[in-house]
Amino acid sequence: MRVIRRITLATVVLAATVMLPHASVAQSPSPSSPAAPSVAAAGAFRGYVNYHFDGPSKKFSGEVGDCKYVGGDWNDKIRSARTNTRDLVELWEHHDCTGYSITIDRTGYGRIGPWVSAYRVTRT
Repeated sequence: MRVIRRITLATVVLAATVMLPHASVAQSPSPSSPAAPSVAAAGAFRGYVNYHFDGPSKKFSGEVGDCKYVGGDWNDKIRSARTNTRDLVELWEHHDCTGYSITIDRTGYGRIGPWVSAYRVTRT
């Protein structure tokens, strides 16, 4: 009888352990935890050297909030631009995201003057 009672007790304890997760398992990992990698949201747009989304193009991408220079090969050469997703991207006149700006989305701008030097993803 004692053996059956021990087996029953062990079964109940084991079942409770499986059914009730530990608090550390039920909690979300903290941002500083190595188990929770920091993943910043990234967005992108495509810039074209001709008006109306024509000609050679390049995909530019970056993390939300970061100001990025388009690079010497593309500085002041983007004539049209758009995103392919829900991203919103600001195009800026100067390399440090100052001066004139426009915000593009998937409908884009088909006619941009020779002034785009930098961009910043504002929403993904």
